[in-house]
Amino acid sequence: MKTLLIATEQGGAGKTAMLCQFAHYLHWVRHLRVLVIDAAEPPCSTASLVRACKAVVLRGEKSITQSERRDIEAPGFWVLPTSTVPSLTLGPGDDGARYYANVRHLLFVLATLADVCLIDSPPLPDLRAICIESTVDAMLSPIQLNRESLDGVADLINGPHGMRQIRAKLNPALQFVGLLPNMVEATSLGRENARAIETRFGPWLIADPGRPGRYLHIPRFVAIQRAQAEGVPVVELVGREPTARRAWQTMLACFEALTGYLHLDEVTYDAEA
Repeated sequence: MKTLLIATEQGGAGKTAMLCQFAHYLHWVRHLRVLVIDAAEPPCSTASLVRACKAVVLRGEKSITQSERRDIEAPGFWVLPTSTVPSLTLGPGDDGARYYANVRHLLFVLATLADVCLIDSPPLPDLRAICIESTVDAMLSPIQLNRESLDGVADLINGPHGMRQIRAKLNPALQFVGLLPNMVEATSLGRENARAIETRFGPWLIADPGRPGRYLHIPRFVAIQRAQAEGVPVVELVGREPTARRAWQTMLACFEALTGYLHLDEVTYDAEA
């Protein structure tokens, strides 16, 4: 099971929407078994994914220990809110060691349930996010193109608990996929902020394989917000939302590229097996 943390240094970057839409894509388009672990507060990924009954909720230790049962395996699309797992809580004075060990154990137990696990967490440097980052295979960071993001991105990469420190000390195998500008607006201010991000963090932006010299990004689309509110993939809005087709085509190209960078295109799942 490939594990991917989608993490940010601050809220408002559209992290949850990106995670949910990527999960829909991996399951309904790529036909992979997908598990979403929702460690964020509040658990917005859980709320969106179950709103239209697209994903099945696993709740607590009992669901995890019974994960080999056929009726649990059947859907191929699950979400697990960590608020229902007593071992995944932080007590007063907790240094994170117990939480880290329990995250590792959880991922070990669920390893055969899914092909890919996407994890939503509180913003870094929350201790829970650091523990998860120290355990997963890969991390992706959506960002907003604004001046306030610059310091946050610097900390996310180079800070005391940044990606480089985690990789050097705790998780040398961590693959940092890169920074993914999200909710990008085609305004003069947006273009100015994009240039600032490119100047300081260009090497960490994700190259767009379909457009040499460009990087992956997702514009702001009303269709994405509406899809999240309904708990469905954006493609289901095509035909009744004016921007849905363009939004889906843009996201599809981005998700296909991310799938390649994560080597998920090498994974296949036969739902009838």
